[in-house]
Amino acid sequence: MATSKTSYRLFLRPSPRTPMAKARKIEKVLCFALVKAVSNFRPRWGTQIQFFFYRRWGVRFNGRPNYLSSRIWLDGTDYSLIHIGNEVTISSYVRILTHDWALHTVAKAFGIPQPTPLGKILPVRIGDYTFIGTGTILMPGCDIGKACIVAAGTVVRGKVPDFSIYGGSPGRILGDTREYMRRQGIGQEL
Repeated sequence: MATSKTSYRLFLRPSPRTPMAKARKIEKVLCFALVKAVSNFRPRWGTQIQFFFYRRWGVRFNGRPNYLSSRIWLDGTDYSLIHIGNEVTISSYVRILTHDWALHTVAKAFGIPQPTPLGKILPVRIGDYTFIGTGTILMPGCDIGKACIVAAGTVVRGKVPDFSIYGGSPGRILGDTREYMRRQGIGQEL
């Protein structure tokens, strides 16, 4: 039992005593400070800096993002579980989660012993040309299709089909982006 708790701690929080953990922490602090400072007067530069560092830390990009707000939060449990498509826009205060340990915490309240932590670690995928609105939360395992619009404040779980307008808490399909474009008089050939 002690071994699993130790490995659990090491997995989520590397020992601060290792030189690599300290270097990574310093790199993150400097990166986020730089992004916040630069993004105030050159948002595009902030996006490029984040793109460089998130790729370095393991986030999988399929092309380049259109825009990454300096105020997004990506779950650092395992950056390689986050897949971001080409020309994606991620607005301010978006949270991308790849883990959920709620059952582990609640099991303790019921006195249920856990030899290994109860929880899940799942990938999150954002398709090409998708827009993620302010304050959205992407839950572990969500898979957003291409050319979607996710409304501000949405909680996204599960699969979102291509060309969906998705919103609410819990999220649901509200429309189709192709139809929305037609109504706006853009891209009549769609």
